[in-house]
Amino acid sequence: MKSVRLLFASGASYVAMTAHAHADPVSLIATAIHGFLLSSTAVAATAAGTIATFAANAIVVGAIAGLSLVGAGQRPTGTVKAADAKGTFESGESSVIEGLGRVRVGGLKAFGNTDGSTRWRLVCRLQGPIDAVEAYFVGGREVTVDPDGTVSSPPWAKKGGSWMKWEDKKGDGTETAWPALLSAFPALWTSAHRARGIAQSLVTFFNPGLSSSKYLSLYQGGVPDTEWVGRASLVYDPRDDDADPCDPATWGWSENGILNAAHVLRRDPAFTSDRFDWPLITTQAVKADVSVATKTGTEKRARCWGMWAWEGARKETMEDILRSIGAEIRYTSAGKIWFELIDDDPTPEISFEPRDIIDLEWVSGPEAVERPNICRVKYYSPERNYELGDIDLTGIAWARIDDEVTRYGPKYFDVELPFCPSASQAQRIARRLFRQARGDSYVAVTNMVGLAAWGLYYAEIEVPDLGDIEKVRLSPPRVDDSRGTVEIPFAVWPSLPAWNPATDEADPPEQLPDMQYESDLPTPAAPYGALQITYPNGAKECRIGYNLPAVSFDSIECNMRLSPVGGLPQPWSGTTEHQTFSYVSSDLLGAEIDARVRIFSGDDGSYFSPLFDGFVGVSNSACGAPDLLSGGATSDTNGSTLNASIAAPELRCASIKVERRVNGVWSEREVRNVRPGVAQTYNDTGPGAASAPAWRFTTRTSNGTEGPALVINAEVD
Repeated sequence: MKSVRLLFASGASYVAMTAHAHADPVSLIATAIHGFLLSSTAVAATAAGTIATFAANAIVVGAIAGLSLVGAGQRPTGTVKAADAKGTFESGESSVIEGLGRVRVGGLKAFGNTDGSTRWRLVCRLQGPIDAVEAYFVGGREVTVDPDGTVSSPPWAKKGGSWMKWEDKKGDGTETAWPALLSAFPALWTSAHRARGIAQSLVTFFNPGLSSSKYLSLYQGGVPDTEWVGRASLVYDPRDDDADPCDPATWGWSENGILNAAHVLRRDPAFTSDRFDWPLITTQAVKADVSVATKTGTEKRARCWGMWAWEGARKETMEDILRSIGAEIRYTSAGKIWFELIDDDPTPEISFEPRDIIDLEWVSGPEAVERPNICRVKYYSPERNYELGDIDLTGIAWARIDDEVTRYGPKYFDVELPFCPSASQAQRIARRLFRQARGDSYVAVTNMVGLAAWGLYYAEIEVPDLGDIEKVRLSPPRVDDSRGTVEIPFAVWPSLPAWNPATDEADPPEQLPDMQYESDLPTPAAPYGALQITYPNGAKECRIGYNLPAVSFDSIECNMRLSPVGGLPQPWSGTTEHQTFSYVSSDLLGAEIDARVRIFSGDDGSYFSPLFDGFVGVSNSACGAPDLLSGGATSDTNGSTLNASIAAPELRCASIKVERRVNGVWSEREVRNVRPGVAQTYNDTGPGAASAPAWRFTTRTSNGTEGPALVINAEVD
């Protein structure tokens, strides 16, 4: 299969670099988006109507040799190798890359240029539309991208802004040309360059100055690559009454293995919606979402994450997906397609008795010296940073036949599940596959009654003479009309005991830390709470409290996100950090949030703390008296003066009320919004010492509850 190369017919032209466009001293990227979109041998019906638009979306064409995700070293299937997909690549040709479920991806560097200082990178991530982006990575490090595109993580954050801006488009087909590129490169980038239908990122790198030490800390290895973790393709769910199988605008994100399998097959325009039996698919989608027991709790039975290339062989891609979710493709008597999850103990669809069987021939029940005796499993592992991860099956009885290993040596059976995101799911599937690989196979010759097995998968066969009843997996029958017989190949189905997670399931591999942050800085404890504050003027603020390690550090990063809604995490966003807390100016009362914090010394950062996962509440318990940090009040016969630095230490403080006493009578001077531990300077003047002036400071909570006061009496000079 060939990729669409960067050769344009009428209506597309090669655009030369003009004098005002500066060559990027780090990396000049010149390629075209249309190859990313149109290299499939079977363009999806959803894209067919916009081919003319894509063809006009030519970007600067150059002679670039780069990595293709379906190039050298790639498996013949369209399944994209996870390690390759995490990188960014430059290529004059590329397949359409589409994601399922949740994926971590780099992408095609479709355009890069500089005006001599600022650099821009346009990266095509995936075929769109996607649902959302959950996490961002720069040079392998996770960063926080605020809603306005500001990268608020060190070393990119700076006072009042950032050295980097990251903007995304979901690829829903409504994309317009990036304004920043239109402005910076008017001769190269026009309103026709929309890159529609592609989930993409425009990343802007700002220059702190070539002589600045900051420049080296940001760009010593060149402009860094970027990746994100995203919830990928929207798929049709027949359980949604508002969804239309022919209208992608009504589809939603799902990690359901059955729905994702149907989605991939439907990307071939030969498989139109009316070729599928949606009621049967619905029953299996429901089964895929049923919670099953695992070693640590429960999870959905059949989830599907991973990436595939439209250019690849669709048959092998589907086999990878079906094996990863533990399912198989089936057809109804009317020829319609559906998918069925494979049970450990499937229900026979037909039975054969000895009178039906003319002959029974043993084919290949592998001898012990040949059959596999050790099972090894790889799966699409979020714990291994979204690459294929190995599961250590040491001590798991079903995965090793010790007496055969001792007698005949190890014979490995490798199970690779590139679309399976769960170690538990992978092991449940691998056990069945391993036992099937060890089973006996036969060919039964029957009379014409054997034609009843046509299109069926599971049967019971009573073995002649022995009387044993075997459950078997059927292969398609072969008819010999001249003899009036039917040959039915079959494999004996393994007898699998009920899955016991406590003994049958090994732990997933350990979570890989972000190795880019190796340092001697200690990891902070998880934030301890989140409070909603209401100031006297009605303004709202959510505060996150934390206690940091007693070490020297330069800066703090605290991120928060709304906790999963329906199991779907929201992107992390930055907060405004202080020594003991951070805040966002939002009304989040009652919301469930996640929060995390880390510290930096220069560009060296600690690991993120464990997560705080809780609800934003409110506390109106009275605060203690404010702290006098410095200064005080003085008086003489001519008047009195207050000049003091005051702070309220509690996370729940909202304001400080200031009163002044003159001749024993207190009067309010001001009410000021305050934050915990943040010093406020108070200045005031009053009458002379004869009036015994004093000032009283009282901390108040959101509803005005007052605690004990700090009283500063004016000292007589």
